[in-house]
This record gives sequence, C-alpha cells and structure tokens, in this order.
Amino acid sequence: MDVIQPYLDYFSANPEWALVIIFLVAMGEALLIIGLFVPSTAVLVGAGVLIGTGHLSFWPVIIVTTLGAILGDQLSYWAGRFFGESLKTMWPLNHYPQLVAKGEDFVREHGGKSVAIGRFVPGVKSVVPGVVGMLGMNQAFFVFVNVTSAVVWAFVHVLPGVLIGQGLAFAGELSGRLFVVLLVLLVLLALAGYVIRLAAAGVSPYLNHLLVRVSDWARAKPGRSWQRFARALAPENPRSVAIVLFAAIAVAGVIGLLNLGFRAATGDAVSNIDLSVASLMRETRNAPADTIMTVITMMGDTPVMLALAAAMLGWLVWHKAYRAAWAAGFVIVAAKLFEMAMKAGIQRARPSELNYAGPDIFSFPSGHATMSTVIFGILAVLVSHSMGRWGRALVYATCAVVVVMIAYSRVYLGAHWLSDVLAGLLFGTVMMAAFGVAIEAIPPRRIKPVGLFASALGVFVLAGGLHVATGLARAHQLYAMPERQVAMPVGQWVGSAWETLPLRRIDLAGRPEEVFIAQYAGDLDHFAQSLDGGGWSVVPAWTWRKSLPYLNPDATLAELPPRPALHEGLQARLTLTRKVEGDPDAREVLRLYKTDVAAAEGSLTKPVYLVSLTREVRSNGLKLYSIPALAPASPDDVAQLRSAWAGAKGLSVLASRERDGIAKDLIAAAP
Repeated sequence: MDVIQPYLDYFSANPEWALVIIFLVAMGEALLIIGLFVPSTAVLVGAGVLIGTGHLSFWPVIIVTTLGAILGDQLSYWAGRFFGESLKTMWPLNHYPQLVAKGEDFVREHGGKSVAIGRFVPGVKSVVPGVVGMLGMNQAFFVFVNVTSAVVWAFVHVLPGVLIGQGLAFAGELSGRLFVVLLVLLVLLALAGYVIRLAAAGVSPYLNHLLVRVSDWARAKPGRSWQRFARALAPENPRSVAIVLFAAIAVAGVIGLLNLGFRAATGDAVSNIDLSVASLMRETRNAPADTIMTVITMMGDTPVMLALAAAMLGWLVWHKAYRAAWAAGFVIVAAKLFEMAMKAGIQRARPSELNYAGPDIFSFPSGHATMSTVIFGILAVLVSHSMGRWGRALVYATCAVVVVMIAYSRVYLGAHWLSDVLAGLLFGTVMMAAFGVAIEAIPPRRIKPVGLFASALGVFVLAGGLHVATGLARAHQLYAMPERQVAMPVGQWVGSAWETLPLRRIDLAGRPEEVFIAQYAGDLDHFAQSLDGGGWSVVPAWTWRKSLPYLNPDATLAELPPRPALHEGLQARLTLTRKVEGDPDAREVLRLYKTDVAAAEGSLTKPVYLVSLTREVRSNGLKLYSIPALAPASPDDVAQLRSAWAGAKGLSVLASRERDGIAKDLIAAAP
C-alpha cells in the first residue's frame, strides 16, 4: 500500500494528468492499426476503478474518453478520405492486408452501422473508420454515428471499472491491505489479458508476413524436404501460424525454464527478488485476503485438477478422439512426473513450513502452477482449435485468468517462492505448446469444443466447490500465518516489556488508527465473562458470509455485524459490542488483538492481547451498501470501561501506565 498510495494521491491531487492519459489512450485505440496495441480496455476500466475508489471524478473521465474516441475515429476517417485506396499500400496497413480485407467485408456487410458496431468488435475496430473513409462515407453521417457510438463506448468501458472500484473501496474500508492484494491481482489479470489480446491481434499479422518470406525462401531451395517445409509454413496453410507460434512459445519456455532450473540446482535457490517478493507478501497478508487466497489455491489442489483432467479425457474418449485423449493423458502424466522428480532432485525448502509429505515438502517447481497451466492449457488448445483469432483469445484469456489466480495465491500464502511459480508456469506452457503443435498437425475430429469447454468448467467449479466446502477449515490451518510467542515473567511485562507493543492499531497502509487503551493477559472467555454483566455481548467471529447485510443499503446498524477492523493484517480474536444509551444509531465495540508476547507465572503462560475501544455508526456508500463506520470512543466511554474492569471480579488491574500521553491499563485474569 505504501508503494501504490503515492500514485493514487498524485492522481487525486493532479487529475488533469490522469485525464490526459485517458484521452490519449481512448484516441490511440481508435487510430488505424495502432489501436491493436493500445491496452484501452485495461486503462479505461482502471480509470473507472479510480472513480469508484474516489480518486477521479466520473463526468470528466467520461467526457475525455468520449472525445478521445471521437477524435481517433475522425483522424482515421480523414486518412481514408484523403489517401483513398493508396492507403492500403502505406505503412502500417501494408503489413495487415488480411485485416484490411476483413474490415472491408465487415463494412460491406453492415453498411453505415459498421462504424458503431465496429467499435465493439476486436480487430476490425482499428481499420473500420479508415475503410469507410476510403469507400466515401458521407462526412455528416460519419460524425453522427461516430459521436453517438463514442458516448456508448465510453460508458460501456468505464462503468464496469466504477463497480469494481466500489467493491475495492468497500474492501478497503474493511482492510487497506486487502485492497492492495485485490488490486495487485487485478493488475496481473489485466496484464495477462492484454498479452493474450496482443498475441491474437498484433503478432499474427507480423507472423504472416514473416511466414511468407520464410516460405518463399524455402520454396526456392532444391529438394523435396524444403518443399514440404515451405508448404507447412505457407500462409495458405490455415494451421501454419498456430504451429509456428506454439513452437516459438515452447522454445522460449524451455530457455526460461533451463535458466531457473540451473539457478535452483546450483544452490542459487533463493534470489533477492524471491526474498523481496516473499517479504512483500508477508507484509500484505491479512485475514480476509487469506480466506480468498486459500479458496483460490484450493481450486488448484490435486483432487480438483484430477477431476478436471478426467472430465476432459472422458469427453475425448466419449467422442472417439482417441489420439487427442492419449496425447493429453501423456502430457498430464509427464508433467506430474517431471514436477515430482524436480522437487525430489533439487530439494529447495519452501518459504514457510507446511504440513506436506513426500516430494511435496519441497518447493521447486510449484505443482499448482505446473498442473493448472498444463491442464487448462490443454483445455484451451482443444477448445480453441477450430475457432477464429478472437474466439481463441477469449478461451485462452479465460483459462489464463484461472491459472494466474492460482499461481498468485501460492506466492501470497507463502507456499512457494516466486521463481517456483515462474518455473511451474514456464514448464506448463512448454507442455501446452508441445501439445498444441501435435493437435495442429493432426487435428482431432468431432470433439464439440463448446460442449467440452462448458462441461470441463462445470466439473471444475463443482469439484472445486465440494473440495472447498469440505476442507476449508483444514486449509486455513495449513496456510495460517505462523505465530511467534515470546514468554516472559509477568513482572517483566508490567515493568518494561509492555512498552514494546504498539500504542495504536495499525491498519490502512500501515498508518496508526485508534489507541489501545489496555493490554490484557489471560483467557479470552474469562475476559468476556467478566464483562458480561455490563451489557457487553460477544460477537461471533467475522466471516464473509456474515457480511451479506453490508450489501443492503437500507440495513440498520443492529443488522450489521461489526466491521472486521484489522491490526497488522490480523482480525481481533475477541469482539464485544454494547448499545450506547440514548443513541440507537451508535454502538461501542471492544476488540482484543493477539500479540506475540505471553506473560508467565510459574508454569502458567497467559497470552497478551491489545484492547481497543471504538464507536461505530452506520455509513451508506453511494447508496450501494451499508457498513459500520469507525468513530473514536469518547473519554466518557473509556472512563466507564476502565471502571468496569477495575470492579470486575474476574479481572485484576496490575498497573496503569502512560506513554506519549496515552494512558493504558495492564490487566490480567484474576486467579
């Protein structure tokens, strides 16, 4: 959060620069061919996220997005009108003859509507305005369609980001660190989607041009083998581009994997970047994000991946695609054996100790990253084989989203170093690419790819849901942040050690929040029972299911569970609430956070907790949700509470201390 917050603050203080970037991206997306390489969707959705989180204003973003889209299309239209048919022979259109031809067919099919429809069709949207200019569309009609469709296009791209931003703002209200975790995950997913889009839209035309040159060169060589090679790479062969792409991906993946494997095998097991990323993940860990990431990582567990693989292989066998089934099964088994052999051979220790057995106690490479990449990669190859460029991009993007989420969760939970996950992704990609070459060379028949995709994803969701429902508690224990406890005599804690503990709760971006008014050593149930007569009631541990009332903008404060305020990423171990007399719209909330200190009396050790007191009032966020907002406790609230535990039979106030003007009681459970 400390890294991201300065940029958010800068754009909040200087929104004109953000608007300039948004305008240039919206305009660039509409320019001839250039639009293929501009990540407009990611940037505009990101702008919407900043709107939703309160860092940018809605209408200025909509206006500059619309103006940029209008100007970009208008410039492309003028280029078509001015240069006419000769524009096709000029750079960069002369490198994309197939795309220009596709744009011309699109315009002939849809006529005047092509300008409006084309904005939302990947690929052709970068050439349609220039094509209609070449074909002589009336300027006034073009301006009308250009302006109206640009307005719709701007809203369609920005509004989803606003909703996402509202969700992130809601998460940020609960935990600033959760905001960072979700934001990083969104950036990774957006980056993966942009790379896939770039490969689908931008690389293929250049590859076609390269294939023409290589094929012509091979055709000029004597010999039958050269002629076969030339025919295989000829652009007329519908599978030539896919074969070369898969082969290039495989070669690049092998080079990267060999580099990582050599470093791990020669003892350079944990690089500085591995340590830095692991430290960053530890700093951003928090209870809500732990639950999300645990669920995601469980979706990549062996039982779920086996169910998905079995569903794919069963579908192929059922449709008598035996060669494809055999190839897929071979790749999956080979990948698993390779992963186990590498772990047993290199024996790299994990960042944290996990209760695994066999080769899985070791870290390199990540099994989750390897198998999810292989299995989802095989699924993407099979499903997208007979699809067009953008159909393939959609399938690969869907599978990539799942794989990236699983890989990210492994690093976040401390189960793997970053290089472990990268090695798994690289090896899985190599195996997927090798399978892709085989499928493109000898395509399967009658597999009904849409049915395969729907069935496989259905099995994945069903198996994953069942696995999470039955094993989430166990997984929480497995991936829990390790606790460290330092035992010391009670006298040492009361005398000086209490000063080493935080004075305030640390939450958003590491900033201090409300003060801790006391430190308590003892059992939590004992503490709650001692205050039971004062109107305090224990609140069950917060879970995401209990947050559903937050989605009701009309919910009353009594219907809303206390917000899960975190201290250094951890939830309170005990939460109690009490109504405020004379104010039904407010309540007092008492929270106890566990520390790594324990007070010892003889053989008895009592964990020490930090005690905070706040008020909560109902907050309605843009009338989209309701959450309890924190408010400082009044001096009278604090005084009443201190009197309550001073007079409680089950508690003993050992001392009252003051530091930096903050008074606090040191309390222990009475014998």
